[in-house]
Amino acid sequence: MQAYIAAIEPVNVEWSKNICLKIFFAGCNFKCPFCNTPHLLETNEEFLKDLKDVKKEIELNGSFTEAVIFTGGEPCLQKPQLVELAKFCREKKIKVGIETNGSKPEVLRGLLKEALVDFVAIDIKAQFDEVNAGFKEVNNAEVSVNEAEVNNALFEKVTKSKTFFISTNQIIQDIKTSLEILHEYKDKVDIEARTIIVPSLLFRKEDVIKVAEIVNELDARWVIQRFNNMPELVEKNFEHIHPPSTTFLEDLKEACVKKYPKLRIEIK
Repeated sequence: MQAYIAAIEPVNVEWSKNICLKIFFAGCNFKCPFCNTPHLLETNEEFLKDLKDVKKEIELNGSFTEAVIFTGGEPCLQKPQLVELAKFCREKKIKVGIETNGSKPEVLRGLLKEALVDFVAIDIKAQFDEVNAGFKEVNNAEVSVNEAEVNNALFEKVTKSKTFFISTNQIIQDIKTSLEILHEYKDKVDIEARTIIVPSLLFRKEDVIKVAEIVNELDARWVIQRFNNMPELVEKNFEHIHPPSTTFLEDLKEACVKKYPKLRIEIK
């Protein structure tokens, strides 16, 4: 079996005390304009690797590698390959982590049900609501369809994820399902939510507080990440946007904790 894997790199991560091997799956169903790995968005033929070779590399690094993290791109787009590699790591008694955008809940559920992962990092790109007719209830308050559509418009602007075949609402429903699944397994795996603060896109206090509401329901550690205007972003105009200051991020953190005191927030 082959997989689209762009790179395999040893890295230091907080989740693992020792060196961790990061496996970058190529291909992503999101096209976030501020993404700093545009080369991972497509499944180019040059990235095809035989899983036997990937397993060999995991074994070669086994003496100093405590864990393997599957990232991307979006690793859940290649379910059979992801599951096979996760099972291989389990056989070798290597911890397994995954970084995902949450759009493939059935894959996430399978990994958790089979106890194939120890750590899950899920990106919550922006606030969102499921749009139904009339009004919907959120935390005992009615939210109009118009407000939900505004929230979802920002989500689509941040992720560029909808296609002719898949609507923004369907993607949002899939992510909500993933969050429900993670909440169900929160006592069995280490869960981290991540949100990138991007000036001109996701930066307004009221928008970030709406993301905080989602994370609060998940009951997980939340990492607020600083946008980095490094070269080779998906959309070149974002290279001219300055990263938010530490003071700005601290103010956002303070506002979110004031609204939801139980939040556990880290700034990176």
